[in-house]
Amino acid sequence: METALTRLTTLSSEEKDKKGILYTPGEIYNQVELWSDTFRRFKGRREKLADFLTRFKKDSRLSFICTGAGTSEFVGYCIEALMRKKLGVPVNVISTPKIVTTPQDFFIEGYATLLLSFARSGNSPESLGAVKIADMLCKNVYHLVITCNEQGALFREINGRDNGAALVLGDKTNDRGLAMTAAFSNMLVAGQMLSHLFSFQEYEAQFDNLLQAGKAMRDKAPAVAEEISRMGFNRAVFLGDGGNYGTAVESHLKLQELTAGQIMCTWDTFPGLRHGPEAVVDPNTLVVAYLAANGYTQRYELDLLREIREKGIGKAVLSVAHAVPDEIKELSDYTIEYGPKADPVPDALIPPVYIIVGQLLGLFTSLRLGLCPDNPSASGIIHRVVEGVKVYDPQVYSRTGRNHVLAER
Repeated sequence: METALTRLTTLSSEEKDKKGILYTPGEIYNQVELWSDTFRRFKGRREKLADFLTRFKKDSRLSFICTGAGTSEFVGYCIEALMRKKLGVPVNVISTPKIVTTPQDFFIEGYATLLLSFARSGNSPESLGAVKIADMLCKNVYHLVITCNEQGALFREINGRDNGAALVLGDKTNDRGLAMTAAFSNMLVAGQMLSHLFSFQEYEAQFDNLLQAGKAMRDKAPAVAEEISRMGFNRAVFLGDGGNYGTAVESHLKLQELTAGQIMCTWDTFPGLRHGPEAVVDPNTLVVAYLAANGYTQRYELDLLREIREKGIGKAVLSVAHAVPDEIKELSDYTIEYGPKADPVPDALIPPVYIIVGQLLGLFTSLRLGLCPDNPSASGIIHRVVEGVKVYDPQVYSRTGRNHVLAER
């Protein structure tokens, strides 16, 4: 099926290079097929991971932390509640920058701590620094790494440890473009499987439909995303509840970084937008509504979209769902539906499907602005792997007042 996305992926290498799209469109398009490889890799490691997590869960007092920086952190927001429910442990999402700057705030004395690190390259100084600091401050610490790079410093640090375990995803998930696309959705799928570690058949029964939903979204969303990119908006607000709060957070970053900050973005839950953030919705703002399938949750989403229409704010509303209800269609300027060929995906599992919309909005808006999506920051302000960062040893500083560098890039 030809779409606005496949037209980019089938350009000649020379044309792709000129537009700065050697990688990003293909990485967005191919990510769904990579979910199957991630599934196979996880299934092959499932018994070892189950043994590792069972060791951790034997302690009576547990602290489970999902960590990462930027997009890697946002994986945690998509699966936090799912992990809490399925694994039966308290789960918090704490970024690696928070851990390295104020480590005393997050590690609880007397608790067994599992640090689940998500990382595309595993070469960010904060990723390695968070692990080393956790080792220093926790007497009973476990490290679990999900990464796209077997050669990364994070994997090398954890691999072979008695208190460590790792899942390495396929090399094609290690995006070459600046923005994390395939890396995000595949780490997220791996995180969903980890959540179902002790109820894996339940996830396995849903996986084929997740694939079909991803393919349907990949086919249906490009035309709408390209049309919206030509609309001339300069702000965007992404809304999501439950796991889709994480989808909204990641979408805001995708659009903002792929447009080098020319499109300023924010995110919130639907009812949360009322509590101040609604002030950013001006006449040039795109509102993207990631709708829940749960009817109870959707009532709050309907109320907020109705309020936006009644106030006459925003440039346009895009609603995304398996099938957008008629009453919400009336409040939307654009809709993207991944049904009816694919069955509805449960709200807890839908984020890797919905995020394709945020990625496409970033890609096509970047092109509309005349930028190069593979490297939109022509001035070099942002990089594929963060640079210029030092992580300091908190114990050396507390004893001597002097800085000792644990990791840097």
